[in-house]
Amino acid sequence: MRYFRTIVLWASLFLPVTSASANVLTPADYQSFQALDVKMLAIGDDLYALISTRPEAHAPDCLMQLAFKFDAVQADLHRISTLVGVAASMTDNADELRVVRQLNLAAWGFVEQLKYHRLILSSIVGNCSEKEVGSKGQDISRAWNDAATLIQSIIKKFGGSSP
Repeated sequence: MRYFRTIVLWASLFLPVTSASANVLTPADYQSFQALDVKMLAIGDDLYALISTRPEAHAPDCLMQLAFKFDAVQADLHRISTLVGVAASMTDNADELRVVRQLNLAAWGFVEQLKYHRLILSSIVGNCSEKEVGSKGQDISRAWNDAATLIQSIIKKFGGSSP
């Protein structure tokens, strides 16, 4: 993961992104991420409730794996949300361009990583005998679909290209 971040940092310095004009992204874009975050927080709370209602230290491994995978994707989404918020508040074109470069890399990285997260999610749900895991897996999958759609709309908005 450390090497991936180093590559992303170096690539952000050299990859061209279409020139940004001030406020390509708006506070409404950031609000869309906040709305998705509320939805994901509810799913996270449900997962935590499923884990915490079990007798001490007896939550199934698959439920724990599901919660860890969900948290990882949610953390990546928070990072992108922060970049969208910063880009939406930029008034200087040069500053906005720097943020949009980082956002372009983070957004494309998220879209690519989400493919692998979905495969892992399918594996976890398919190999677990807990009935709650199946329904939570569907909720997570729908939330991830919403996240992917939102991020792809942001990419289109600033004309980002695949790194």
